[in-house]
Amino acid sequence: MSKDYDRFNKFCEQYDMYADGTEEKVVEFLKGKFPEEYKKALKEADDGISDFPPEQSVSPSMIWGYIQNDDEFFESVENWFKETFPDEDFG
Repeated sequence: MSKDYDRFNKFCEQYDMYADGTEEKVVEFLKGKFPEEYKKALKEADDGISDFPPEQSVSPSMIWGYIQNDDEFFESVENWFKETFPDEDFG
């Protein structure tokens, strides 16, 4: 099954996932929700060339890349946004 990058990009835009500070919070949520996938993304970040520690280099997209069920990812993150920012309209 191939990844739907258009869906992921639209999702990120809709929820403004890369807003200041939000990306780190999403990564922390995903770390708890999908620990094995987070570990794989962390290893990928550790293997990469970066001036930052691997923990700071992991992004939601890296974790998503290792998740088998895209719907579970999107539903989990959407629910996290709605619980974390209840007054926001994510349209």
